[in-house]
Parts: sequence; C-alpha cells; structure tokens
Amino acid sequence: MIARLFSLFLVSCCLIGCSSSGPELGTVDGTVTLDGNPLPKAVVSFRPVAGGRTAEGVTDENGNFIIEFAAGAKGALLGDHEIRVTTYREKVIGDNGRVEDPGVPEKVPKRFNEESELIRTVEPGSNHFDLELTSS
Repeated sequence: MIARLFSLFLVSCCLIGCSSSGPELGTVDGTVTLDGNPLPKAVVSFRPVAGGRTAEGVTDENGNFIIEFAAGAKGALLGDHEIRVTTYREKVIGDNGRVEDPGVPEKVPKRFNEESELIRTVEPGSNHFDLELTSS
C-alpha cells in the first residue's frame, strides 16, 4: 500500500510539477556588439550587485547569448547585476612544451569587463539586453 501511495505521489509530481527549491531566476538573453559588429565567442557574466552566484553565457557568431545560472537552469538571480564581457582566453601549453591553444587577446575595453560600467536589472520573467559596446 505504501509503495502504491509513493508511486502515485511521484506520478503527480511529474504531471503537475514539484515546487523548485532554488532561487527565483529571470531568464536572460540578448546580443553583444563591439563598434556595431557582432562579438562572437565572448563570455557574458551577470554578477549580482547584492552578492550571490554569477550567471554566464557565451555569444554565438552573431553575438547572441543566453545566460545560465547553473547546468540546466537558465537565467540569473533577480535584481541589479554588474555585467562583464570578455574575449580573453589564456594560452595553453601542453606537457611537451608546445602550444596547444594560442589563446585569444582581449578585444573588450576594461570599462566593460574588469572595471565594468554596465549595470542591468533582472526582473521576473523574460529579460532581453542588447549590449552595444564601443572600443573608444
């Protein structure tokens, strides 16, 4: 009898959804351009101003990104976020001393990454941010 009740409970959860115990997130997507051109393969980070887990995404060839809070959880914490955008990738040298990955130099000015001036508010539901960066 207990096994049947437990099975019924599991089926009910699957059909109507169990409540999530994680923090409330707002979905976040957008585009990044640098001097009017899409910025591919850039890491876009949303760092909560009040503290908490940073959420990130990577731009595609057209500069589009989708932010993920954790594996399988799209979005970012609600509230104000400092946004950082970077293209830098460190050079990787293998055990044999050869360069395995030449890395990528930073294309984005510090005011959009290390010393970010970008602040956006993530609200419940869907959030879209177009980040139009300039190199000058």
